[in-house]
Amino acid sequence: MQSPQAAHAPSAPQAPAAPVIAGNAPASEGPVALTPVPEGGGRLIVDRQGDRTIFTTAGLPPEVMLLTQRAQETAFGLMGLLAVIIIVGPFARMWARRMEKRPELERVDRSAQLLQQQLVQLQQSMDAMSVEVERISEAQRFQSRLLGEKRSS
Repeated sequence: MQSPQAAHAPSAPQAPAAPVIAGNAPASEGPVALTPVPEGGGRLIVDRQGDRTIFTTAGLPPEVMLLTQRAQETAFGLMGLLAVIIIVGPFARMWARRMEKRPELERVDRSAQLLQQQLVQLQQSMDAMSVEVERISEAQRFQSRLLGEKRSS
């Protein structure tokens, strides 16, 4: 029979189960020696300790690191390109439309100059006609006065 103290005494901690290296089957016989992590290499280590599981990762292999760096550079490049398209695109469209309308503006400018010249010429013609009409009216008044003097004498 056990004493009441022995029943409540804490039990000794159990040794953790052997860690499992990703890709390897769990070891059933005794502890497994972990292979050293090569410099720049990487491993995912799953350590099951009773009701707890601990995941440990080490660095990535150099090939994967190179791939991730290139993917990151590509992503940044695409984001930069997208930003340039969004920011510079409207300005480029505005400039292109202005360049497209420039010949139209020159044609309108030339036609406006022609219209201006025609208006000036029309105004000069009207001035000349008004002078002639005034001369004709003066001549009629003069003739009327001469006729009136001739009748009165």
